[in-house]
Amino acid sequence: MKTAIIMVLALDLVACLASCAASPPAGEGAGSAAAPAPAAAAARPPGATASASPGTSAASASIADSDGDVASLGYYPDGDPHVAAARDRKCPGAADGSELVGRPAGEWHLTGWANTNGESPTLASLRGRVVVIRFWTVGCPYCEATMPALEKLSEELRDQPVTFVGAFHAKPESSDTDLKRPLEVIRDWKIRFPLAVDRQWQTLREWWLDSGHRHASSVTFVIGKDGK
Repeated sequence: MKTAIIMVLALDLVACLASCAASPPAGEGAGSAAAPAPAAAAARPPGATASASPGTSAASASIADSDGDVASLGYYPDGDPHVAAARDRKCPGAADGSELVGRPAGEWHLTGWANTNGESPTLASLRGRVVVIRFWTVGCPYCEATMPALEKLSEELRDQPVTFVGAFHAKPESSDTDLKRPLEVIRDWKIRFPLAVDRQWQTLREWWLDSGHRHASSVTFVIGKDGK
């Protein structure tokens, strides 16, 4: 599984490094992209997902207003009435994110950085580089497979204009406000690329959850050199 993840992301990144600097023609983007691979969402290459501003349509807004969708992803603790409501709702089917391809990524809201020599990088400061950002949490089997795979890939691409970022989102959302406990849990992963906390899921909601019905909160975005 790790090898497959590395191969998929490596192919996406090679394509992104070669072509992401040029902006697509007006109207190009999600409509021409295929559905992304489950393990990663990418910015521009075919089969990939980019981030977008929330509230892009009336349908998206109505979904974003439903606490039940977020509850089903672990945003609320067990026992909260939102969780019971989420379990009783009929699932309409998840959006795979292909509708976001080619759209600009908004600035992230990440704090408590680690592995950055005391700096707090912004997405804007990384313009001109490909940015791979993985939203992860403790106890997620997909994160346990993906994060070490991304560490290996970051080592393989260390001489390329690529920055990897791990954005931790706690479940429930207020249970961890810094990286102390998460870093203890993942110490065997030996992650060397930058890590930060997405407190109260602010970036995750703006980039992912508020723009469609999703079945996962742990998602990987590949953002091109042009910020899309």
